[in-house]
Amino acid sequence: MSICFDSLAKKPNKPPGTPLKKDCAKNLIAAKVVDLEFGTFDGTTAGTVTVTTSSSRSSTGPTLVGGTVNAAAFDVSNSLSGCDYYPVRVQIQRVPTDLTGPGAAMPSDIYVSSPTGTFILGATPGTPTRVYVGATLTTGAIQTSGSYTTAAPYKMRFSHRNP
Repeated sequence: MSICFDSLAKKPNKPPGTPLKKDCAKNLIAAKVVDLEFGTFDGTTAGTVTVTTSSSRSSTGPTLVGGTVNAAAFDVSNSLSGCDYYPVRVQIQRVPTDLTGPGAAMPSDIYVSSPTGTFILGATPGTPTRVYVGATLTTGAIQTSGSYTTAAPYKMRFSHRNP
């Protein structure tokens, strides 16, 4: 018995009337719905605070106190019909972003998204796909109380790929 595989995989046939990828790229829209928020925690112990893509929170040191906890959310859509043929790729900057405030800066990194990697937009133009982003924040020992934000947020990129 022998089995042969075609090493030259072929792209699926593009449906008639499908726009060019470059035209779809011009019409790809990502709108922020909500910011990533780590909530309130007792900063007397060094460690990490993680917010998942489902907005749940955990800690490896600081005591979680309350406050607003959110995964970031973006609505991604394309206003041009036929662009659902091209998968959308999610890319997140993988370098720490410092949150600054009244005390020492706290780096946040290890970003994750849901969906992760690539996803397919709905066939109806303008109908968004919600993308959630979570991250891990590293806290110092004896972190000064206060509100911490970032002037240079993490960078995300949404782009169409070939099927």
